[in-house]
Order: sequence, then C-alpha cells, then structure tokens
Amino acid sequence: MLAAPPSAQPPRRTRLLAAALLTACACQPTSAPPARAFQDAPPLPGAPGVATPSPHDATPAPQPAPSTAGDGASGAGAGAARATLDSRSPVKLAPPPFSQALFRPAPAGGSAAPRLVKVAERKNEITDGAAWFTTNGLSLPTLQVPSAAAGGASGARPLPSFVPEGYRDQALVKAIDHGDHIALFYGPDFAEARFVAILDAAHEVVAFFDFDSFLTPPEFAPKEAAFVRGHVGWAVVKDGVLYVSSGHRTYAASSKGKNAYLSAIDLASGQLLWQSAPLVCNAENFVLRGDHLLCGYGFTAEPDFLYVLERATGKVVSKLPLKSGPEFLVEKDGKLFVRTYDTDYVFEIR
Repeated sequence: MLAAPPSAQPPRRTRLLAAALLTACACQPTSAPPARAFQDAPPLPGAPGVATPSPHDATPAPQPAPSTAGDGASGAGAGAARATLDSRSPVKLAPPPFSQALFRPAPAGGSAAPRLVKVAERKNEITDGAAWFTTNGLSLPTLQVPSAAAGGASGARPLPSFVPEGYRDQALVKAIDHGDHIALFYGPDFAEARFVAILDAAHEVVAFFDFDSFLTPPEFAPKEAAFVRGHVGWAVVKDGVLYVSSGHRTYAASSKGKNAYLSAIDLASGQLLWQSAPLVCNAENFVLRGDHLLCGYGFTAEPDFLYVLERATGKVVSKLPLKSGPEFLVEKDGKLFVRTYDTDYVFEIR
C-alpha cells in the first residue's frame, strides 16, 4: 500500500502530542493490586456503622519527586512505593460513639492486670526530654520522617525508602516500626494526622484507614471550634486488631470532655470493637503489654493520671495520679519509665 501523501498526514503538532502521550503512559507504574475490601465485610452486631471508602479519594494530587533517602533503594523503588499507596482508597471509618462502648471483645488472654509501683520520682528541667531518653537508655520505635514532627524522642532511625513519604496531598507525619509491622500517619501536619496505613513485614499495605470521623467531637464550645479538631497519635497492631489513640490538644472542657480515647479496630473489616472512656490517653504514645494497655492523660489545670486498660474491652482497671501531664511511656527491664511535663517517674511493673 502506498503511503498517504503529505497533505493526508496528521499535522506535526498532533503527531508530537500523540507521541508524548504514549511516552507518558509507558512511564506510569503498574497499579498495585487493590487493598482488601474492608468496606465489603458485614457489620458486626451492635457496631455503630459500616466502614466506607473515603470521599477524600478524588483525583490524585501532583506527587513530589520520590526520595532516595533511607535504606539506599533507588529513586524508582521509592516512587513505586508512593504509587502503591496513592492507588488505594482508604476505608473511611464510621463515627465512634465518643464514649465508652464495647461492641465485641478484642482477642486477648485473661492474665492479671500489671500493678505499677512507683520506685522513683524527680523533677525534670522541662526542656531536657532528649537527655531523659539518653540517660535512661530509652527509645521509641519511631522512624525519621521528612516533615517536622512534634515529640522529642531521640534515636529515631532513618526512614526506609519503601515507605511512601506522602499520600496524595497529605504528608507523612509519623512512622512507627513495631518490627512485624509499620504504622504510617498522614495529614497536612502532625497536629492533624488523619490517615493510618499499616505495612506488614513484607512491606505490603494490609490496612489503610481514614479517621476523619474520629477527629471532631460531637459537642464543643462554639468559640473552640478551631481548637478541638484532633488527630490520631499512636497505633499498634496485635492479633489482627489496631489499637489507636485519638484526640485534641486543648482543654477537655472545650469539647465537653469528648477527648483523648483509645480505640480497638478490627484490621480486616474496619469495624470498631471498643472505645475507651474519654480522657485516658493524650500522651505521645501508649504501651501494649500482654493483655493490657498502659497509657496516660493530663493537661494544664486538669487531673493527670497513668492508666491501665484491658486490651480485650478497653475497660480501665487502675489509675495512678501524676503531678503533670504525661508525655512519653517506655517499658524497659520490667520497669515503666514515664516522662511528664515537669516530672520523671519510674514504676516497677509487678
């Protein structure tokens, strides 16, 4: 067949545009398999609602260049990790009751609650948080993130390059390496962390949740609306359950006490198993120890306490008064080290 005469050829501008489009398509990474359809699981009896895909999932925002920092993987590898997360739709969790509630017990044994016996107490310098970690040989399992994160824990390890440094237009604001899984927090900044992704030991995304419904309390003083929008603060997975803290960092009265919860969420379905009583956990982290959770709450001019909760039900089984609001809790050698605003404690765990 004879070639078409020049007059029948597409204009040069059209040919160039088509070539550019073909090149761009060829460069796009292959989409990762979709996340497990958590939202398709049947609701649990008595559950407050069914998890649904997040409405945040609109057209992806422009992505920054992939990072080559961390474990030395290539920039292409880091870009693939970012694309894997961006291609997923986080499960939008149903609104919690914002009060103590048990819908189904989390799997746990029946061991006795740990008894915390104070063995040391001393005033700190308020700004010497890093020294507290170093002097006591303590650390949190956090990883360094590119965004500025609140805290003060020392010893954070470099972020592996397989960890996505953002989710669409949301920055990675915290990363916690628990060994067999990594919890990743995304949001516009640390104070507004909203999305939580869980990576397993093979670096696969096994859960991805949108906690938007957990972050604005149902009641608040009108003048406090700008301050009561909360964030998710810490998370750990055990026996298929995600334990997570959420709340705001202002006076409890601003939200009529609807603040600072621990919640247990079924990792496979996104269903809420239980939510604790309010005002039990606003420290930077909490500790999962056997069949119990150790956490703390405090704020300026408010009562400050260290709590022990049942892992199965979220029920408070004991509390100890503190002199100021707890910031960090670290277990080491059978002791619980607690850093508060102006006092350092050591408790023996019996």
